[in-house]
Amino acid sequence: MNKKCNHCGYSFEKEPGFFFGAMYVSYALGIIEALLTYAIGRLFYDAMFDLRIVIWIALVLIALSSFNMRLSRTIWIYLFKRI
Repeated sequence: MNKKCNHCGYSFEKEPGFFFGAMYVSYALGIIEALLTYAIGRLFYDAMFDLRIVIWIALVLIALSSFNMRLSRTIWIYLFKRI
């Protein structure tokens, strides 16, 4: 992660442990993605619960994990940014 924003000079480095809260945001993003994947999977599989949907959910969460990390940190920073 960059130390400062190239555009405005905002410091991304906070006190130690600042980004622990971003884990909760990442968890919420993962839950939303898992529910959306489940809803889409239900369109293709007739059963209420099918193990193939669980595999798709796991693949989606693994594929989006890097994106979720960056997005959750960005959301967490903007929750505490002073305007």
